[in-house]
Parts: sequence; structure tokens; C-alpha cells
Amino acid sequence: MNTYKDILLNRLHTTINHKNKIENDCIKFLSYDITIEPKIVQMEKKNSILCTIYFYVKAPLFDNIFFESSSSIASDEYKAIELSSDNFVYCALHGILDFLSGIHHHEIETSILGIKKNFTVCESPIIGLGNIENKEDFYDDYVEFDEKEGYSSFLWNSIHKEVPFILENNRVNFIKTYAAKMPNGDIITECTINNVNNKTLENCVQNEIIKWDNSGEFFSIKQFFFILQSDYTYTKYPYTKEEIEYFVIEYVLEFEKYNFNYSEFIKNIKNIISDTNIREEIINFVPEICAEYAFRDVIFNERADVNIGNNNYNILKTQFTSYKYIEDALIDRFSNKIFKTESFNELVHISNSYNIIYETMRNNHNIKMEDIFVSVTFNFTSEYKFI
Repeated sequence: MNTYKDILLNRLHTTINHKNKIENDCIKFLSYDITIEPKIVQMEKKNSILCTIYFYVKAPLFDNIFFESSSSIASDEYKAIELSSDNFVYCALHGILDFLSGIHHHEIETSILGIKKNFTVCESPIIGLGNIENKEDFYDDYVEFDEKEGYSSFLWNSIHKEVPFILENNRVNFIKTYAAKMPNGDIITECTINNVNNKTLENCVQNEIIKWDNSGEFFSIKQFFFILQSDYTYTKYPYTKEEIEYFVIEYVLEFEKYNFNYSEFIKNIKNIISDTNIREEIINFVPEICAEYAFRDVIFNERADVNIGNNNYNILKTQFTSYKYIEDALIDRFSNKIFKTESFNELVHISNSYNIIYETMRNNHNIKMEDIFVSVTFNFTSEYKFI
């Protein structure tokens, strides 16, 4: 008897329109160096079957693993697995294969901290679920033609002005857009860049979806954008995630060694982390990350002001390649009690965010945490070079 995993793998194997084989519970392509690892994470049986499958896609060109979650509701387990699998194949995977074959629909010129960057964008097909009146007319209205760029989906049109300001210095950036309008008119959006939720994109998509007239019926839509940085502007980040984890551990242990005497610690940290760039990033990011986890109800701006010498910028925190690596390493080590609890508290207290929250509460005794908005500034020396 076939297991759910067998059914899923066989469905992928037969529906993917490229030569592939099943190997070690994964799908491996024969013509592309691509591996898909699918995992069924939910099979909920009520009046209908709710199935959720996670897909992890690895390719040499990708800086990070591409992740997609695909859910479906059907009358039985087998049909639910097939629907979730097909939704992935005909939307996300179709876009990945177009992207890797060299197809692109748009070009982007931007800069990150004053450094020029060029990108090309490949759109995946759009996939929709549910019902909406005059669906064909709806798509015609929202697919536009531009003489320079060709056809653009309405989802791309809704986000394209913001995209240049959120791209990371990766070889490849992944953007996911998803929106659903419920029968009662409520709107749900999920937009991510490189698997991290982005509120700016979600607001852009919501402003488009609010125009839908779904006549009291459910409807959802999803599309991906695969964004390749030019060879001429791409510089590979010099450290791996594991190396960043090592630097973070050394930073906190050194902080503990000096018994939380911050001024003495800062004088000597260059003997532990010799690279100016990563040292300055860790010094800036660690206290602020701790503060965000300490004050979960406070609203933290996902963007930060950045001063490099006499130059001033504003970028997403996650546009620093090391930021998510530092966050993951820091929170994992504190969660597993590798560092002292007291260290976490001391790091929170030296953060700019803590000072902002403290002053806000001191000046307004009745304010609630969820009404406090914190925006931070990162200060770098003129020696710092963004990569």
C-alpha cells in the first residue's frame, strides 16, 4: 500500500514536465541541477480533508533554499495531496524553471547603501482558487502591456515600485505574493522576500485586492517573482551562516568575560573579530535584535536609518546579509541556554530601542506597549564597506 509520501512523490514525478527521478524521498531533475524535497506537514480530517505540504527547492544558483507552503481542501486524502502538489508545480516550480532557463520580464536598477545594483525579474504564472464573477475579464483588466517590458501581471504592477528598495545583495531574490478575499469581505495577504514576511508588499497587494468584487464567495491568488542580480553588480558575501554563528558566539562570550563592562568590551572586541565589516554589523545588530525579542508587543520598524561616515541611508534591516544569520544564531543560543540569561538582559539595556521605549513610557504613563513604534539607527564608521 502506498503511503501519503509515495503518492506525493509519484504525483510530482508524473506532473513535472522535465525528466526527473525519485531519489531519497526527493525529486531530482536530470536536465537541471535542482532538488525538490516535499514534506506533508498537515493532513486534517473533518468534513473535508485539509492538506498542507512544504516544498524545499535547492539549486546551485540560489543563495538560500526556496521554500513554499501549498495547502488544499478536498473530499479525500489522495485528491488533497494531488491538488497541493499541482498548485506548487504549475505556479512556483513553473516560475523557477522559466527563471533558470533565462526568461525574464522586467529589469531593475537600484542601489543598496549607495552601491549600484542591477537585476532582472522573472514572473511565475498566476494561480487562483475559488470563484469570482467574470474571471476572464478580471485577468484582462489586470494584465498590462508595456512596449519596453512586455506583459506585467497586476500583482507585479501593485508591488513593482517598492521592490527596488527591499532587494538583498543576493544572487537571487525570491518574492512571494498571496492574497485571499473571504466571503465576508475580509482580506488576507502574505508577501515574503527570501522567506521573510514583508509588510510593505502586503500593504501594496491589499490595496489592489480590496477592489475585488467577489460577490460573497472565497477567492485567492498567488504569484512568485524570481529576481537575478547581474554578474556586474553582484559581490558574494564573504562569510557563511556557520561562520557568522561563530562570530556571534565569540561576541557574547567576550561580553560575559568583561562582566558586561561595555566600554572595555568594545575596546577589545577587535582582537576577537578582526574583520571591520562584520564586527561593526554585529555590534550594531545584536543589542537591537535582543530588544525586539524582549518587547514582543512593541511595533518595530522593519527599516532602519543607516549612517556610514557622513552618508545617510534608509534600508530594510534584512538587506544586510548577516542580519538574519545573526538573529538566528543569537536567539538559538539564548533559547538553548548557551549564554547566560543575564547577558540577554544586559544586551537589551545597551540597545537604542530600549532607550526609546523607556523614554516613551516615562513621558506617557498610560501608553500601551502595542502603541509604541520604534525605529532605530545603525552607525558605521567610514571604514565600513557593505557587501
